Amino acid sequence: MFHCKFLHAVMKNRAFLVFRYGANYMTMSSRSVHYCIRGSIKCWDFHENSCQSFHVRHCVSEAALTNMKERVTTNYEIQIEETTDKIYEYYRSCNIMIVSSGKERIKDYVQHLINLKLKIKDIEQLMLTSPKILITEDMCTLTKQLREYGFSPKQLVHILSKFPDILDMNFETFLKNLEIFRNIGLSDDVLMTLVVSDPTILLLEQEYVIHRVDDLKKMFLSKSVLQLIVKSPLVLTEDINMIHSKYEYVSHRMGATPGQVIRSNLFSHSLDYIKCRHQFLTRAGLYKKSPRIQVK
Repeated sequence: MFHCKFLHAVMKNRAFLVFRYGANYMTMSSRSVHYCIRGSIKCWDFHENSCQSFHVRHCVSEAALTNMKERVTTNYEIQIEETTDKIYEYYRSCNIMIVSSGKERIKDYVQHLINLKLKIKDIEQLMLTSPKILITEDMCTLTKQLREYGFSPKQLVHILSKFPDILDMNFETFLKNLEIFRNIGLSDDVLMTLVVSDPTILLLEQEYVIHRVDDLKKMFLSKSVLQLIVKSPLVLTEDINMIHSKYEYVSHRMGATPGQVIRSNLFSHSLDYIKCRHQFLTRAGLYKKSPRIQVK
């Protein structure tokens, strides 16, 4: 039979695999195990992390397996066609002729993103909200390079949703801009998370980033600045005077320590939001300033 750990890995990734066992076939999906065997077996129970009991359903013959594959392929093709038609009709109804080459280009782009493991519903949403995806000639090249770099399908969707203008950037420029943040001490894993959180940081120039880090070090300890940037990327692009105003308010009016500011993501919000939230909690009796740092 099959090793528990291998089966768990298959289930965890929600893969659909077909195995030949003697003259019969075994299919495994995320919800059940199907196999052909003589005798009566109620279920297999695998005790690997978060594994479930997989109930034996039925035997899958070769003819049935072929028929099943054909149905899956047909349904998938129908989904692609429906998505393509919906996107095309949407832009035509808006009198936005961004797809002069017709439906074929849309279909090709949809298929490309599917090949990168993006979900059809996410692809549809991206193309309906970001026409730039359809008019950028190098979209396929850059998105493929971003996936190969290590961004997951979900992360790629976030990046394209928040910052479709990244498609104007070639991959060499992308790598060069990442190097700016490596130079200030961010690791690759942290940097990728930062880009997903706020892709617009890729537009910042090296001199600006270095100057902004120096400004932040005047308010926070040097070792805490990188944590602040990761937790609240807004501090890289927001006006420095506004950051000073936030710092004055949270440190003197709220009595928050620099460590509390960093851990709470406080600087990810506007000053008005911080003030309103503080006043609400104070009036509700849920917020008290620490006596040891209270300013009279």
